[in-house]
This record gives sequence, structure tokens and C-alpha cells, in this order.
Amino acid sequence: MPIYEFCCGDCHYKFELLRSLEHSSDAATCPRCGGEVKRLLSTFASFSKGEGGETKSLGNSSCATCSATSCATCR
Repeated sequence: MPIYEFCCGDCHYKFELLRSLEHSSDAATCPRCGGEVKRLLSTFASFSKGEGGETKSLGNSSCATCSATSCATCR
């Protein structure tokens, strides 16, 4: 089952839900305030081996576990 990432439009809380594909478009509410949420486009870390055997990150983020494209956008 895929993990879907959501963000609340009211309190801006980001959270994840594990859902089956058949329930992927079901409505969700914020677990913190009960507000309406939008599903986010999640990013993932990707690595590649270089010619010399070194591992290179292929993502935009400097933090391997962060989905933000910049540390300035983290909350």
C-alpha cells in the first residue's frame, strides 16, 4: 500500500496516510485541527554510483529524509 502525504490548508500540518490504491482519492481531514487537506506530490531520495564508485544524491534536497526542495521551506 502506498503512503500518501497531505498538508492542512488551515494549520499547515503535514502528515502521511497509508492507503490502498482503491482509497487513494478518498477525502481526508487534518488529524491536528480537523481542517481540509490537500494531497501533496511526494518526493523521494535517489542515489547513483559514479564512475569512481562514489555515491551521489540525485535529489534536490540536501537532507535525505526531507521532501522540501530547500531548508528555507521546512517548518
